[in-house]
Amino acid sequence: GIFVVRVWPFVCYPPAPSTMSSDSPDPSSDSALIAPVELQALRRVYDYFCNLSEKLKITEKLDPAKARLALLRSPEMADEDEVVLQMEINSLSCDIESWSHSLSEIERRPNQVIRPSDVAAALKKLGKKTSKREVLEMIWEVDENLDEVIDWDEFCLNFQRNIHDKSGLEPANFYNLVQFMIYDANSNGMVSIDETMKMLYARYGRELMEEKISYLFGGMSGGAVTEEGREGGEINYATYVEAVEKTQMKMFHESELGRTILAKGKRK
Repeated sequence: GIFVVRVWPFVCYPPAPSTMSSDSPDPSSDSALIAPVELQALRRVYDYFCNLSEKLKITEKLDPAKARLALLRSPEMADEDEVVLQMEINSLSCDIESWSHSLSEIERRPNQVIRPSDVAAALKKLGKKTSKREVLEMIWEVDENLDEVIDWDEFCLNFQRNIHDKSGLEPANFYNLVQFMIYDANSNGMVSIDETMKMLYARYGRELMEEKISYLFGGMSGGAVTEEGREGGEINYATYVEAVEKTQMKMFHESELGRTILAKGKRK
C-alpha cells in the first residue's frame, strides 16, 4: 500500500473573521502564503459557513417575508384595503425584526466554527446529496485537532495545502467546496467566468489563468471556452467538481510518484 504523510510548516493566521477589522490582510505576514485577494475571500466564505445550518433556517423565513413586505409597500397594492394592508405590514415588520435579531445573535457568537451540519447545509443548498459519512469525511480532511469542527486556522491551512499541492494526493473534497464558494461571489449557486478570473489571475498569472478557465468552462481538452449564460458562462457545483477532480487526477499522473506507480504497473 501507499502511505501519505502530510507534513506542513506551522503557520500563524490572522484571528477568525468575526474578530478582525475589515482591512486587507497584511501581505508581510505568514498568511501572505495565500494571496491577499484570496485571503479576503476565505474570510468571507468562512464567516458565511459558520453556523450556516442555523442561519439558513432563519433566512428561509426572513427572505420571503422581506420580499412580501416590499410588495405590500409598493404602488401595486394601492387599491387594497388600507386597514388590512397595514395589519399585515405591522405583523411582517415584527417578524422580520425578530428574525433579524436572531440572525445577528448567531453571527455575534464567540468562537465561530464550522460543524458537520453546516457542511451538509452548504452542500444541500448547492444541490448535492451527501450522506452523514461523506460529510464527516470532509470534516476529517481539515480537522487537525480532531474536535469534529473546523476552526479558522484549520480552514486556512487546508486551503494552503491544496493550492500548493503538486502531487494530486492532498484530500480535496472540502477544499473543492470552499473554492467553489469563493468563486461564487454573488452566492447564486453557480460559478461564472467573470467570477473566477480575478482569483485565478491572483494565483496563476494570465497565461495559466486562461488554461484553468479552459479546463473549467471548456472541458478537459483545454479547448475554446463556450461563453453561455450570464456573466460570460456559468457552471454548477457538480460540473465544477467533475472538472477539478479530473485535474487532480491529471496532476497525480504527472507527479513523480504517479509516474513511478504507473511504470510499476506496466512492468507487471
